Amino acid sequence: MLSAFIKKDLLHLLRDKKEVLILLAMPFVLITILGFALGSNSSEEITLNAQVAVLDQGDLQTDLEKFNEWMLSENIPEEARTQILEAAEQTSLPELLVDTVMKEELQDLLKVKEETDLDTTLNNDEYAGVLQFPEGLRLETWKGQFFKQETTKDLQLYLNEDKGLEASVISDVVEDFTNQMRLQTVLTQEAQQSNQAPPDFKSIAQVTSETVTVDGKVPVNSFGYFAVGMSTMFALYVVSFVAGYAYSEKATFVYDRILLTNTNPWMYASSKWFSAVLICFLQLCALYGLAAIIYQVIWSDILAFLTITLFFSFVVGSMAVLITALNYRFETQRVSTMFSGFLVSVFAFLGGSFVPWNEVSDTMLTIASYTPNGAALQGYLKILSGGELSQVTSNLFRLVVVSIALLLIAIPIFPKRRLI
Repeated sequence: MLSAFIKKDLLHLLRDKKEVLILLAMPFVLITILGFALGSNSSEEITLNAQVAVLDQGDLQTDLEKFNEWMLSENIPEEARTQILEAAEQTSLPELLVDTVMKEELQDLLKVKEETDLDTTLNNDEYAGVLQFPEGLRLETWKGQFFKQETTKDLQLYLNEDKGLEASVISDVVEDFTNQMRLQTVLTQEAQQSNQAPPDFKSIAQVTSETVTVDGKVPVNSFGYFAVGMSTMFALYVVSFVAGYAYSEKATFVYDRILLTNTNPWMYASSKWFSAVLICFLQLCALYGLAAIIYQVIWSDILAFLTITLFFSFVVGSMAVLITALNYRFETQRVSTMFSGFLVSVFAFLGGSFVPWNEVSDTMLTIASYTPNGAALQGYLKILSGGELSQVTSNLFRLVVVSIALLLIAIPIFPKRRLI
């Protein structure tokens, strides 16, 4: 009897082309769009070729001499002056940003050209951005960095709005660099207070591709992340499908006829659990299979992958039973409709389907780990980044607890035979 109920649900799904599109086509389309929009799994280098003009109105050696003279006037000991001057030369803002970052590390993305006249340069539409280092910027930066004096001068960045992507890249590079400079300034001041050597500034700024790294292992590219994110999100739509179909059976008196055959109501509820588990498991395997074939999202540990897929499917099955019970209890399909129209989006956001919380907020990452899709997502990412089954035991435990808890909630809610 149980196998007949499960077969009936599977046949109904195969006949429902709209539901098949939602469960398989839509997530794969989103994986493709987000994967290409936010990164690439290709090994080819990105060639942006953004033109950047640099106007440096100061001079490194001249500013070092002025800084030395200023420290002499402040009665700074010679030994301290020597160490500070060496650190100041290493941390010269224009040299680090332009020579090290833009000309060396990002030479395939940015083309830097020296200019002297600001007005003429700003009128040149070939430039996506213009960097201006005003006279005395180095000197004031060093005073603030080593002696905590207030600075009144900043580098000026002018962006060409007609070159949106190129201008955005330049803006991000400069912003990231200046943020790291502020961090290094704090570290330098702490080192001085504890009489330690200043930190090394040679690798102050690095620009990486769009990847998500889990536990310091193999980085997961955007296709890998969104394959997991979209799959765990759209797996939740299995819940509304199974629960909605179950209510339609009640509305059309199919459920009543099943009860007339002396079938236990919990046999029927169990069939919904098994149907949801099976559909979810097959859906996830299909999506990840396509991602592996087309976008090379490869799982290093197949056993761990199948285990977490099965455990996540258990949660989806328990959710389907609970939503079915609520539909039957309140005699309305609005519960499953609200679940698919609202709660799925909430779970997807909190769980990290759209945002890699490990790069944004530790608090949100913790919250995500306690949502069923978030626990599965984090487990998948650990496996995808080279982890093993032993490293996702905490994720599996959460999924088991959630699955059992949902079933325990559903048991008293599901109507007994006499209430139908």
